[in-house]
Amino acid sequence: MADAIFTRDGDSYVPTRHAKSPWSPDGLHGGPTAGLLAYAIERFIDDREMQLSRLTVDLFRMVPAVPLRTKVEAVRSGRRVVGVDAAIIADGVEVVRASALLLRRSEAPVGGGVYPPPPGPEGYASQPGISRSPRVEPPPGTPLQRPHLLGFHTSVETRWVSAPGEQPPTTWVRIPMPFIEGEETTPMTRAAALADFGNALGNLAGAGRDLSYINADINLNLIREPVGEWLCVQIDHRDEAAGVGLVESIWYDQRGRYSRVSQSRLANGR
Repeated sequence: MADAIFTRDGDSYVPTRHAKSPWSPDGLHGGPTAGLLAYAIERFIDDREMQLSRLTVDLFRMVPAVPLRTKVEAVRSGRRVVGVDAAIIADGVEVVRASALLLRRSEAPVGGGVYPPPPGPEGYASQPGISRSPRVEPPPGTPLQRPHLLGFHTSVETRWVSAPGEQPPTTWVRIPMPFIEGEETTPMTRAAALADFGNALGNLAGAGRDLSYINADINLNLIREPVGEWLCVQIDHRDEAAGVGLVESIWYDQRGRYSRVSQSRLANGR
């Protein structure tokens, strides 16, 4: 098994165990799904002066852990503003769709405030996985079921800034392997792949409840490309009513804030 999130097979992308979901052994995590869509959009645009400003991924169904193809088409092709639609195809069926807005960078004067990052990642202990507590291994030979399924959520590396129960939940996270085998991971692919973790940290914000949450989308807004492998997620806001919720996270690199992510989500009884 390759030490990467995806391997290439012609024009298909083959997910490895590092791409899998915490919900099913047969599906992919939302993070690698969003990362693959961002990767495909970047290759389609092929203009380094166009900044990915917004990426919206609609997670209508779980993406199966099978070889995947991508499709990207322009819906608006301007000199300064470009809009595209992108999709992932599994066994000839479209399983997830995204829309993206790209804006051309310029030398216009920069306004607004400066938002420094939380402390770290240096000086904080590393642990595998996004979970607040290290994962407990089941007895040898036990069939893996939730909450012991392995995947993207257990393959990333984290360095927690916030202590257990401290608000807001804050952690540095990185993907300790290539996203596509044999290729350097681009900042936009990394940002999109990690953006889904706001939902996981949202469960730690506010009063604890005997519920789990699955998000139906990822809405990533960026003001610039992130720098470096370590990116930091901090929960900014969480609301819910009648089982329908919203969680918002702020994302930083070591230079400061670069992005905000919002996610619509549904509550599930454990």
